[in-house]
Amino acid sequence: MIMGRSAIRSALCAVASVSTVCFVEFWMGARMIANGVDDSNRSRNQVATPTSQPKLADGCYHVFLDVGSNIGNHVRFLFEPQLYPAARIARNFFNEVFGPESERVNTDVCVFSFEPNPDHYSRHEHLRRAYNSLDWRYTPIHAGVGHQTGNITFYHTGDDLGFTTKKSNCRRECRPEHVPIIRLADWIKREVADRQIPQIGGNKNREMPPRVAMKMDIEFMEYEVIPDLMLSGILCNYIHAVMGEFHHDLQSIAYLWPMTYGDEEREWTLDREMAKQISTEWLRMMKHNQNCNTKFSMKDDESYRNDGQPLPIIQSSSNASLP
Repeated sequence: MIMGRSAIRSALCAVASVSTVCFVEFWMGARMIANGVDDSNRSRNQVATPTSQPKLADGCYHVFLDVGSNIGNHVRFLFEPQLYPAARIARNFFNEVFGPESERVNTDVCVFSFEPNPDHYSRHEHLRRAYNSLDWRYTPIHAGVGHQTGNITFYHTGDDLGFTTKKSNCRRECRPEHVPIIRLADWIKREVADRQIPQIGGNKNREMPPRVAMKMDIEFMEYEVIPDLMLSGILCNYIHAVMGEFHHDLQSIAYLWPMTYGDEEREWTLDREMAKQISTEWLRMMKHNQNCNTKFSMKDDESYRNDGQPLPIIQSSSNASLP
């Protein structure tokens, strides 16, 4: 069953306790109003109608979306787990979603990564060519994600933060970078939802049902993207598992709060305590909503932050040059 925005909001409220005063309903409605969206303007929250064109994920038994890929560690944790014994969080997540490493077949999984930082483009292209030469489907998308399609200015900070959308977060340097962003809900609907799934074959991993999993680490933009995925029906209907973080518990970046979203006309502010309350209630309600098929793990794997392993070798194959 495909759930519309109103149905999802009603279902979320139905499982909320009286003490929360339907917290998610209030939160989502308030944020939509803050962004100029209300029930009389539903088109802003509707996902673009898919076309009959071929999808990027056609032929993919499983799909992994690495949203906020950085240097691409998670695709390496998935395709080359033997190189990363300490990446326990990611490897356990993949084992649960896609099956044990000993039975998993890399040709069954297609990976799509989203990373807006141009400093990492060449690395992702090398990974793409190397993996595609082995017939492992990896497609890096050089863009950020958001709740609407457009452009955004990121800033290179020159420290551990690396890349931020907030100029006020800069402490060492603040080099601007104008990059495209994609509405993630539209992209998933267009390129992944209702994809052509290959028939079950002889691989042991094919005993696992087809899955779509996502890692999300998009540096505070989750407070715009996740509600959009939820209200559009994409999250609960098409994503089976998510691993990620909401950043409110990280002491090392506590100085970044509060966060300001929107533009000058539709600006709204989120403080750290409210962010914690939102994420806690959102996860609890998803867990108890029988109409939502998504399992959310509020964890990310920050091991091997700088990778530390040599890049895979590009094999001599015509597939290495495929887009």
